[in-house]
Amino acid sequence: MAILQNSCCGCCNLRTGCIVVGVLFLILHLIDIAIKASNIEAGGGWPDILGVAIEVLAVIIVFFLFYGVIKEIRVLLLVWVVFVIVILVVELIVAIITTVYVLSIVGPFTPASLTLLPFWIIYLLMLCLVIYGVLVVYSHYQNLRDGITDDGAAPPPGAYPPGTAAPPPGYELKDPPPIV
Repeated sequence: MAILQNSCCGCCNLRTGCIVVGVLFLILHLIDIAIKASNIEAGGGWPDILGVAIEVLAVIIVFFLFYGVIKEIRVLLLVWVVFVIVILVVELIVAIITTVYVLSIVGPFTPASLTLLPFWIIYLLMLCLVIYGVLVVYSHYQNLRDGITDDGAAPPPGAYPPGTAAPPPGYELKDPPPIV
């Protein structure tokens, strides 16, 4: 049974949600490649080169996600989920090490230590985006695993008031009720 039941954000089905997540992550990875490439031009070292290589791999994995969603190949969705979780853990470790290193140099509770605040705010926002993206993609994976198709033929979530059912396909209402 899927974690998110047939809906991404309550406005589209999980299949469409996976594509939206993929587009968002593709944009973020391309921006990150541009930033790290400009750091390399400015004299950045091997960490930036390694970062670009990881980001290029991430872009390839996003295309695996797109292909897996379109062709309903579940293992490709799972590859994306595992890759994103591994990157998330590595980034968390790097963020903690960076924070400890900076605080050991400038000291805690100094004006210079406040420079870490925007870094952590951005990281926590990205963390929330990544967690929700993983939930959407993994829920679609679970639907595919369980044989539940999500082709967009059904009305979007919330199209009918609670407690009502959608009419069967091909059914036409002879006398529509008055709109109140």
